[in-house]
Amino acid sequence: MHKTLPRRTAAFAAVLIACLAAGLLTARFSAAKPPAPPVVDGVSIDVQDGDSFVMRDDLGNRIRVRILGIDAPEKSQAFADRSRQHLRDLMRDTRIRLEPVKLDVFGRTVARVWIVSEDGKSGRDAGLAQVEAGMAWHFKRYRSDQHDQDAARYAKAERDARSEGLGLWRDPSPEPPWEFRTRTKRNAPGGFKPRSGSN
Repeated sequence: MHKTLPRRTAAFAAVLIACLAAGLLTARFSAAKPPAPPVVDGVSIDVQDGDSFVMRDDLGNRIRVRILGIDAPEKSQAFADRSRQHLRDLMRDTRIRLEPVKLDVFGRTVARVWIVSEDGKSGRDAGLAQVEAGMAWHFKRYRSDQHDQDAARYAKAERDARSEGLGLWRDPSPEPPWEFRTRTKRNAPGGFKPRSGSN
């Protein structure tokens, strides 16, 4: 009886130490940030509206993209065509770089989108450019998907465009697309089917 106690105590201690070690390792791994998704380079092949487009990456894959942080007018809203054309002009004859964040409910890649310079060393934030020109709203509903600094830039860009009366802000009180979608869905007999660029 006395001989088995030390063995049991030693075995218990070994298990306890193993559990503690595993716990420490788990805590260490859980504290580490997950790796960022790889960037994707390619070209735009179809601009669908002011906040979504289709690109072909360098491997030949076709990717549907929703621009992070903005919401552009719906097709039947004022400035929808202007917003789409502005984005098309930004992307014409240039390379695109995506920083993917997630997939949306339509299976599109939600990403920060860069218009890459000719030397490939710098770029222009396409979403921010749309907001600065008054061609889209800062989509604050998904602000948590943006870095704080980016969200602050987008919010300021919207305030500046509004105060200067740029683009859709020529109307003193334009209807935001998310409100338009809700209202149209509520009033339409068959229900509103959102455009592919909607969230």
